[in-house]
Amino acid sequence: MKKTTFIIIISLWTTLHLVAQHEGAHNILGTNHFIDSGILGEKRQVQIYLPTDYTETDNKYPVLYLLDGQQFFSHGVSLSKTFNQFNLTPEFIIVGINTSYPQRYSHFGNDMDKFIEFMDAELLPFIEENFRANSEKLLFGWQYAGSLGFNIMLKNTIAFNGYFLASPFPIQDKIEALNSTSIKNTALYFSVSPDEYDVNHGTDKLDSLLSDKKIRGLDWSYLKLINEEHHSTGYTTLYHGLRKYFKYYQEFQEDNLEKFITAGGLDYAYTYARARGLNYGFSSDLSTWSKFTIIRSAIRAKDYDHFETFTNEFVNIEFISDLKNRASDIAVFYEVNKKYNKAIEIYKMLLVEFPESEKLLKRIGNAYLALDNKNEAKKYFQLATENLKSKI
Repeated sequence: MKKTTFIIIISLWTTLHLVAQHEGAHNILGTNHFIDSGILGEKRQVQIYLPTDYTETDNKYPVLYLLDGQQFFSHGVSLSKTFNQFNLTPEFIIVGINTSYPQRYSHFGNDMDKFIEFMDAELLPFIEENFRANSEKLLFGWQYAGSLGFNIMLKNTIAFNGYFLASPFPIQDKIEALNSTSIKNTALYFSVSPDEYDVNHGTDKLDSLLSDKKIRGLDWSYLKLINEEHHSTGYTTLYHGLRKYFKYYQEFQEDNLEKFITAGGLDYAYTYARARGLNYGFSSDLSTWSKFTIIRSAIRAKDYDHFETFTNEFVNIEFISDLKNRASDIAVFYEVNKKYNKAIEIYKMLLVEFPESEKLLKRIGNAYLALDNKNEAKKYFQLATENLKSKI
């Protein structure tokens, strides 16, 4: 009897333990809010995601408004988290404006003016009164919502700083209105995939007009998304649009020498650093990491002439000290090009930082051997041996 009771207790405990293991928690992104819209005559749902440090600071943030939030809100949040992790953009509030079918087509079509009025008179005040939003506003729209965004920009109904319009349709008959549009410090990024026949007519026409007519105050890019189709352009456009809009936020980094030279070389790098400082309050000087990536691009391209130009521009004892072990890459490239004295200079700068490094001492010794300076080579090999013995 006791054995049977014990088995029953163990069985119940195991069952309860397994049930507990399989219980999950809801994965929630942001919060849902409802706005009683007198303009639209209905209750509108919006989803809101706040930056990770929102409750820990008094900072105000840019706001990204996503039309069709039911479709793009989670994607926007995912991008925000990725950008924040790698310091690619500042943090921003995300507002997903949910729409339902078939009302979506009337809101973004015949009733467009009424929906824009709702955004201007009810939605934006709600966000700005209840959340710490700064004056910077961005708008994303796909398909018909992209057309609505284009109309807002044309009429300047709401002063958005940036527009990300994926496969905007229809816009073809409205493009000529740009001739009489006054635009101030606005960014426009619009996109299309090759197979969107009707959409292409509008976006190509817009591209042509903007190329011929230089509209002061408008920074624009046209993205031809060759690997996308109509239903996927929104996701790619939002990513590239945000990266382009916040292009000066990321610390300068160069990985391709040819592109770097084409962009303007060192002048391009210094201009970027100044723009980064002006826009976001960072130092207007190139960081140690930025300088190293410029030098590294020449190393990877095996281009000694540009390598020498960059090292002459950047290398000093403070730079090498900040760079630490990565500076060895510079010295090694000098050795590859038989510039052993230059390599020794770098290694000796590193030796100030790491005076007991057996590896550095041996590298200096080998460089002296390559110069056929056996006495100096012997001296550094002996120091390396002594350091090794002292550690045993």
